Amino acid sequence: MAAQATTAAAATAATTTEQPKLLWNPENVRDVAESVGISNISEEALRCLTQDVEYRVGQVIIESLRLMRAAHRTTLSVQDVNAALRILDVEPLYGYESTRPLRYGEASLGPGQPIYYLEDEEIDFEKLINAPLPKIPAIPP
Repeated sequence: MAAQATTAAAATAATTTEQPKLLWNPENVRDVAESVGISNISEEALRCLTQDVEYRVGQVIIESLRLMRAAHRTTLSVQDVNAALRILDVEPLYGYESTRPLRYGEASLGPGQPIYYLEDEEIDFEKLINAPLPKIPAIPP
């Protein structure tokens, strides 16, 4: 009798549909939707859109890692992400290509709210000012 009660309780728990926990913040998706003119988005639509964003970002990351490993490297580069975007038929990013690894800093707005930013490279203005000027490129005829 106890086994039947346990089985019935397990079946009841299995039929109740629990919403999967989202890794992506739905408020970020809402902000992007509002920035493109979609102001009234339902919670269900926001949840579905957030799940799709998670899936698409995961696709790009997996494809980028595959390309990195195929090149026998251990550092993921911007070129890997751009190539993954092209493979997935998404417009690649422009303006973030770098020959050196990007260094990220972390700041905090409060407990549990970290913000990551690109650390700026420090430039010695004395060296920059006193450096010789580059040669003027030749004007083609």
